[in-house]
Amino acid sequence: MTYDRYLLRSFLHVFAVCLTSTLGLFVVIDLCENLDAFLVRNAERGTGALLWTIGECYAFQSIFFLDRAGPTLTVVSVMVVLVLLQRSGELHPLLASGIPMYRVLAPLIVGSAGFSALFALNQEFVIPQIAHAAFEQRGEAGSTKHQVESLTDHSTRISIDGQSVRLGERTVDQAVFVLPAPTLVTEITILEASEAKFYPAKGTRPAGWLLRGVQPIPSEIERRLTNRGRELVRLQSDSPHAFVATSVTCDQLFKRNSSFSLLSTPELIDRIHSPAMGLVSVHRLVLHLHSRLVQPALNLIAVLIAIPLMVRRESPGLVADSALCGFVLALVFGLTQASQVLGASQVVPADLAAWIPVVFGGTIAAWLSGVIQS
Repeated sequence: MTYDRYLLRSFLHVFAVCLTSTLGLFVVIDLCENLDAFLVRNAERGTGALLWTIGECYAFQSIFFLDRAGPTLTVVSVMVVLVLLQRSGELHPLLASGIPMYRVLAPLIVGSAGFSALFALNQEFVIPQIAHAAFEQRGEAGSTKHQVESLTDHSTRISIDGQSVRLGERTVDQAVFVLPAPTLVTEITILEASEAKFYPAKGTRPAGWLLRGVQPIPSEIERRLTNRGRELVRLQSDSPHAFVATSVTCDQLFKRNSSFSLLSTPELIDRIHSPAMGLVSVHRLVLHLHSRLVQPALNLIAVLIAIPLMVRRESPGLVADSALCGFVLALVFGLTQASQVLGASQVVPADLAAWIPVVFGGTIAAWLSGVIQS
């Protein structure tokens, strides 16, 4: 148990060093590229406000960085620890006493599994709450205004557009909603509002957008609505606002081909089942969902591939072992990317595309277990 704690502590120390160095490099490079933007947007607020804005920005970015680079840093940390153990000759006395290599290195496997669980929790509970920060401009005091990518609800055929979208506030400025005829209105009607804010479903209220100061006036809209239209467009005679029920969310109006990766798994499943989504979009979401579910297994498989390659019998040297390990892991990574492309192109089913790297990588890890030192 003492050696287990020592090995786990060494692994955590190496991971912390790798994370700090790579994250620090990222922050320095990114800050050098965007320092002018920070200075321009905080010129009149003082040095303290500038430092606070920079710290807040990169605190959010560090969470996204951990999500993207964490699995790679875990494997690199395992490789570095194994190199250090072999250079110091610490493994030979333990192997000579009859302890199997996998038992000796069990803390590395357990630690890697723990980090995989941590990355999954980060993806499910932290990132969805701060997803908007991934798209904020550097140094922006409030929510960044992005250009709206218009979208049509496939279930109601309502088209949504606008001048700009603020993801942090779930708001579209100068919103334009087009109601189709004859399903919702007797003639095509364009609803315009200075601001539209998205509200998720709550209780009996469906998800939808609240259009503030809508034009035409509510009485004119009411005159054009059909029975189906009155179910989706809710008006009050004494209010200048209108509520349009639709499951099209704010993040779907900006970089929707990639922003779904910041959603939690329950949100992904809800969006897959949403009638507002098109078939192509649903396929992309299904592929990403399966890939996310197998990612912890892939992280652990990468570690199980690295261990026997770094401490194999009849080793030609640490440099050669490291090079071979990197080459094999690169092959697995290339297979993963190729499977994603095949899945996105619908050449293979989405679930199969996600599981191909797991099967292939697991087979390699099992086969390599026979070449480890004993």
